[in-house]
Amino acid sequence: MNIEFIEALEDMAKDKGIERDELYEMVEEGLQAAYQEQYDTNKDVDVDIDQNSGDIFIEGEQFQLGQFGRIASKKAEDVIRQLIREKQNELMYETYMKRKGELVNGSIHRFEGSDVWLNLGEVEALLPGSERIPGERYQQGDSLRAYLYRVEKKSGGLLIRVSRSMKEFVAKLMELEVPEIEDELLEIVKIAREPGKRSKVAVQSLDEQIDPVGTCVGAGGSRVKEITEELNGEKIDVIRWSDDRELLIRNSLEPASVLSIEFKENDRGEEIARVMVPKDDLAYAIGQNGQNVRLTVDLVGCDIDVRSPE
Repeated sequence: MNIEFIEALEDMAKDKGIERDELYEMVEEGLQAAYQEQYDTNKDVDVDIDQNSGDIFIEGEQFQLGQFGRIASKKAEDVIRQLIREKQNELMYETYMKRKGELVNGSIHRFEGSDVWLNLGEVEALLPGSERIPGERYQQGDSLRAYLYRVEKKSGGLLIRVSRSMKEFVAKLMELEVPEIEDELLEIVKIAREPGKRSKVAVQSLDEQIDPVGTCVGAGGSRVKEITEELNGEKIDVIRWSDDRELLIRNSLEPASVLSIEFKENDRGEEIARVMVPKDDLAYAIGQNGQNVRLTVDLVGCDIDVRSPE
């Protein structure tokens, strides 16, 4: 029985990813609880397991597992299982804390209202309804990629939260499709996003030999196309970043031509950029329902008033 006991412990430690010595400590604690249950005592007793033979010693006396009754044996099992769960949760927490800020892949496991639960393999992750891309429809079993932004300890386990609507999700997809970003030849400076509709990604080159926009877009738009498909059709505008706000506005409003830009203060003392564009370009500059201007405002950091001379 001792040999079988040792083998069972070793297999359990391997399967659970728990260090051998730690598992023996858990079992010893479980056996202490069983002894206290068996003999109706609250006294802490010394339990030791010989890791070579599997012999159990309690208070210095050799003890056989068969000496425990059913209730005491159940007590030991419950304590050991609880300690293993706590250790596994701790290991999972450490693992996923290291992955915070990364992309994760999972399959859709279940729904709770608009919330979606993803199976990541060892754990589940919550995609809250507020973090979904508007208009996306999912089915159970679908594969889904998301951005891991929070890991919380909860009683009984972990709560891992992921997002598909954050700007960081777009940034990570860009890094995935554009190796020059990971190689630190290009840099994403800022992203303005309306999830499911359009994102503006402002990039700059850290190497004079590299065109930041063309490199991110890819040959024939291949790199941006991959990202758009992942985002359920969301449009991606890659623009050249500039610390010069006037130039940044011009880059962001393309393909509309900009005739002039004048920075003023409105009646509330807030800075506003008054932008003049040709009448024929006004609709392009403003965008559908003002979307192009809103995203540009987010990038630049001040309000923008777009007009034509007419």
